[in-house]
Amino acid sequence: MSQETETFEIILGRVEHINASHFNCLSFAKASDMVNGINVRLSNMAGGYPFSFGGVTWHDSETLYLCGEFSDSSEKHLLVQEDMQRQTSGFAAKRFIKKRNSNLIRQDFADFRIQWMLYVVWQKCKGNADFANLLLKLPHDAIIIEDTTKQHGDTREVWGCTNTELAIRRAELKKKVTRQAKSDNPKISKAALKRIVNSETCKVNGIGTFVGQNNLGKILMICRDCLIQGVEPPIDYALLESKDIHIMGKRLTFPTNNTPMSNLHIVA
Repeated sequence: MSQETETFEIILGRVEHINASHFNCLSFAKASDMVNGINVRLSNMAGGYPFSFGGVTWHDSETLYLCGEFSDSSEKHLLVQEDMQRQTSGFAAKRFIKKRNSNLIRQDFADFRIQWMLYVVWQKCKGNADFANLLLKLPHDAIIIEDTTKQHGDTREVWGCTNTELAIRRAELKKKVTRQAKSDNPKISKAALKRIVNSETCKVNGIGTFVGQNNLGKILMICRDCLIQGVEPPIDYALLESKDIHIMGKRLTFPTNNTPMSNLHIVA
């Protein structure tokens, strides 16, 4: 990455230090975040983008990703996957099903989790035109960043980046906006207040440095660029093939060569 020339090289797994004043950073933390009037529902947890994979309809990409943690050929892993797939959201699958089965997670999952995430997000791009179009609506020069500053998990700087300075500035603005909104309308509802606060705080950008691997943000950029160029992402299919991944009772097989985008179908 060279900030002097304002270019950004996408390398999965590398820790980045992204100066927000040097780049067009498009950060998101939750499904309600707005950027330039666009609801950037890019989180894996975001609903509204169902897609089919393996003969099953998935509510969101988070659920399919989580199934990768429980993807050997055992009956126990199949039961966990079925429990996850029955949940109404990836949030529920993670909070209720993964948590109580954490002792069963594949010990080698960290070896292929980044490539598995790239594969899963690409399935969502191919299987849901609304999500693909959302990525295409975003500025093509934008560095997409999952802002995980407020998260506490041990993978927050694996999938996203933290930016404490930005968080502090937005927190200060949140207090001011909240006071003003309540002064203007003492009976304002919590939902309305939340919308106003979110709208105003999301306008604060270009501050601080984002630190982390930002692998989800990079994966979204890879998928965006591939949609624009009409090509497949550089997924390490050999690695995924070697991991003997089973989803919903079926062993996944992966191509040895990438299929040209022209031979693929984006589901409308």
